[in-house]
Amino acid sequence: MRINFFFLLLFSVLLSSCLVKTQSSRNVVLNGNTVIYTSAKPGEPLYVAVSALQRDMEKVLGQKSGIKPLTEIREPGIVIVNAAEIKLVKPATGWEAHRVYTSTVNQQRHVILQGADVRGTIFAIYTFSEKVLGVPPLWYYSGWTPQKQNQINVSASLDLNFPSPDVKYRAWFPNDTDLFAPWRKSSESNYKLWLETAMRLKLNTIEWFDDERSYADKYSVSPTTKLIQDYGFINTTHHHSPLNASFEGWEDYWNKTRNTTPPELSLANEKYLEEFWRYNIESIVRNDINMLWVLGLRGRGDRPFWFTFNDAPESMKERGEVISRMLAKQRQIVMDVTGNPNPQFRTIFYDELSDLLAQGYIQPPADSTFIWTYVAARRDHYPNEDMQQLDNSKNLRLGYYFNYQFTSTGSHLAAGEGPWKMEANYRYVASKTNQPIAFSVVNAGNIREFVMELSANAAMMWDFESYETDSFLKDFCAQYYGSHHATEAANLYTDYYNAYWQQRKPDLKDFDRQFVFQDLRYKRAIQEIGKAFDEGYNPNPFTDIPAEQLKGRTYRIIPEDINATNQIEAVINGTTQSAADFLSVAKKADDLYARLDESQKTFFNDNLRAPAWYMYYLNESLLSLSKAYMSDDTTLRQQLLNQSYAALKNAEKTLRTTEQGNFQNWYAGDRIFGFKSVYRVFENLVARK
Repeated sequence: MRINFFFLLLFSVLLSSCLVKTQSSRNVVLNGNTVIYTSAKPGEPLYVAVSALQRDMEKVLGQKSGIKPLTEIREPGIVIVNAAEIKLVKPATGWEAHRVYTSTVNQQRHVILQGADVRGTIFAIYTFSEKVLGVPPLWYYSGWTPQKQNQINVSASLDLNFPSPDVKYRAWFPNDTDLFAPWRKSSESNYKLWLETAMRLKLNTIEWFDDERSYADKYSVSPTTKLIQDYGFINTTHHHSPLNASFEGWEDYWNKTRNTTPPELSLANEKYLEEFWRYNIESIVRNDINMLWVLGLRGRGDRPFWFTFNDAPESMKERGEVISRMLAKQRQIVMDVTGNPNPQFRTIFYDELSDLLAQGYIQPPADSTFIWTYVAARRDHYPNEDMQQLDNSKNLRLGYYFNYQFTSTGSHLAAGEGPWKMEANYRYVASKTNQPIAFSVVNAGNIREFVMELSANAAMMWDFESYETDSFLKDFCAQYYGSHHATEAANLYTDYYNAYWQQRKPDLKDFDRQFVFQDLRYKRAIQEIGKAFDEGYNPNPFTDIPAEQLKGRTYRIIPEDINATNQIEAVINGTTQSAADFLSVAKKADDLYARLDESQKTFFNDNLRAPAWYMYYLNESLLSLSKAYMSDDTTLRQQLLNQSYAALKNAEKTLRTTEQGNFQNWYAGDRIFGFKSVYRVFENLVARK
């Protein structure tokens, strides 16, 4: 934005007499009449944050603040300044740096919210909301209620300074959103405010695939892609949709955009591939979307490209050569379309790409514009073999994709990985390069279940060097449950994660909880045992997912690691201990819940108490079912089946206690865990009887 000479002159007159007088005995008094001064205009990302500040002040101070341009600064208020445009105030330099302080303007004390750039200015606003107004970043998710005040005295000595973040790109990836997607559509607030939450946590990137748009609307992007931009985020896409283009849209492009018969998807038709990619790049450019470009080649259904292309080579070496060639081609098309010789790129070494990289069959570009995004191991989330084999002397610009949630076998309805495991992953990645990690993305699932873990990741990515999970957790608990309960609540979180059944001993040195049995594994195990009743007793009934590429990875149960000789014995031993541990956590959570302030109870129940009971009941359900499967006594078997079914019902009932406030009918879209489908296991067993 250009600032005209008159504006600069006027603003310099207003500020020049006082920019050095930042230490004064006079506090700034905020009340319902306090004015917000800003150059932001409606439709700009900064104005979205200004409007949120206006809402925050109304909630706390009881009256809606006015918004005026910087040229009208008169009475004391809040001055919002982007230092990239106005270089007349305290220094705030560097990517997303920001400050919150008081200063004298036109002989009046003001609170200054200053950023080194637009996003830094937005972060300054949300920092002020949190530190001065007392609005926590997770206010929409936590059921936060404001403490009404007539006025707030802001100390003249206030000076909060935040240099640039340690990790440049910090992203969420909402994924497997069976709960989030219908909830988001149910209200305008739900549709938008998850993005405000991410911005309050100082994330700056959203990984999102633009699958809502229509190829019939030429060069369009989806409403969500635009919304991400409107909030001031950088867009990036997933490994199945490099360049914002998934092959699921191949036919639509040719039918609806080009009005022609789709050519065959084949490597021989490379010119058609290039046209398809070019169109999708141009769609992003024409809509002025800020994009961190993903390069890659995967087939339909998020599978390796050789499942889609009939003329794909057979050898892994040749497949790697195809991918390397396509990466270079995609990179050149982006530079041609954007006209930018140095756009920012990343690729994602997921699944088969990870294997090909580990074997040396993929050769990505190694220049400064390219981020090598490694992915945590599938199903159990620790640094994969390609990362373990990486020679840190290469000093690559690294990114990392960590899963808090994972389809089919991971955590889904309750957090399971934990912030300590997240920290251990990123510390390991950092050891593989001599420069700061450039990019982070976490699989956030439906978001709500993982907001504590997501907050931990956001904190670590901003201040990587000083972050420490135990300290973070105590601060988090103090913020949401009160300082006098912080230590007790933090200890309960620790006990909660340690209650998970660890079905295999770690094989990475000093990597605690490398393998855990997450809730979707319970679901799968219940379904497999239920089917096994028809086939006679098999002490090892668990099978891998059909597309599993590594034998035994679906469950990773090692009976010998838990004093068992087979899978069923291992399940009984593991769930017996885990059920007891989760029951202990749940009862302690009940006790603390009773002592919390009413305003703190909702979030504590949603984020810790209910998940502890849920995991207790899942353990009881699988335990009873496993015992029933082993039993030859018909009467005892039926009793155990009834107990298993009742425990599963209680697991769902416990989760339903969290359907309140902004999250009414939260589980209406339940499909991935799918309680109804799991209940059919027991219905079929009853019918069999």
